[in-house]
Amino acid sequence: EKLPNVRAYMAPSLDDRHDLIIPEVPRLGKEAAVKAITECGQPASSITHLIFCATSGVDLPGADFHASRMLGLQPSVKRYMLYQQGCFAGGTVLGLAKDLAENNKGARVLVINSELLAFIAFRGPSITHLDSL
Repeated sequence: EKLPNVRAYMAPSLDDRHDLIIPEVPRLGKEAAVKAITECGQPASSITHLIFCATSGVDLPGADFHASRMLGLQPSVKRYMLYQQGCFAGGTVLGLAKDLAENNKGARVLVINSELLAFIAFRGPSITHLDSL
């Protein structure tokens, strides 16, 4: 109700969607990372590299910076941010993580991949465009 353009079919709402998603991408990434770090059994302080990939929500400073701060990572953590790479990027990011881990002795690489494209592409229903349902 606060942002009617987000729900309307083909209404100009990209800015509204972008503003909604910017804080959510690093927040959701942090939640997932906390679970992964807990499962791994290593402290967050052991992380040496952070790779953050997001299909939506381009911002500067990026989601990698915000997630790093939210997780309390050391300032020395090397961060890599990939935006707008699409769904194939998950494999690309894992390949990058593998290369970093193999070629940097003692590296502990955390990967966060955010696919929130459905939110950006979502639009309200239209009687004449049933394909958008």
